[in-house]
Amino acid sequence: MVTNYPESPLASLGDLVVGIPAGQEQSVAQTRSFASMFVATTAISGTLGERDDLVKAMEMLPGFGKRLMVDYDNLARTLGTNLELDRFYFLGSGPRYGLACETNLKMKEMTLTHSEPFHFFEFRHGPMSMVTETTQILGLLSDSNRAHEAAVLEEMGNLGANVLAMGESDTDVAFASGLPEDIRDVLYLPVLQLMAYYRAVAKGLDPDRPRNLSAVVKLDL
Repeated sequence: MVTNYPESPLASLGDLVVGIPAGQEQSVAQTRSFASMFVATTAISGTLGERDDLVKAMEMLPGFGKRLMVDYDNLARTLGTNLELDRFYFLGSGPRYGLACETNLKMKEMTLTHSEPFHFFEFRHGPMSMVTETTQILGLLSDSNRAHEAAVLEEMGNLGANVLAMGESDTDVAFASGLPEDIRDVLYLPVLQLMAYYRAVAKGLDPDRPRNLSAVVKLDL
């Protein structure tokens, strides 16, 4: 079990618990907790695959994450505070689809904005009919399928959408990490989370206290 609360009753039921107390949140909209557990599961996968070289290289991730937040703060603020944009679509395929779902959730719950996640090629079917000049598309580009994914972004731009590409290099948000793709996916998160924060503030919302939400869902069974 991977958890930010190793002392919780649920964690006590696990045979093996990986606890990350530093990932505990004060905010209802959880960002740090997801990122910390994502990194932990990536490290566990590397360890089980006997790839100590990858696990060692992951020590560089915090530095790159901090740099991205500094280098792209103005970009995140500009897009986040542009209230003419009325819908956000997060595109990611393979393991990046889960990240598209997570960043979509932060945009939705923190800013009360229409947002949805899609696989790149899935978006080219019915969803692309939703594209207008007030659409923002965020593309989480991979290395292995970059050419095809970039072609989707180009097509959406030609339809009038505002497009932001993210990836290791030659993108609007470039990680420039030099790290293997297997371990750097967490770097997609900081700028997108920051964008949602700025949008919430611009709309007069409290990004830490989304409407109708609580940190934990309790079921009366």
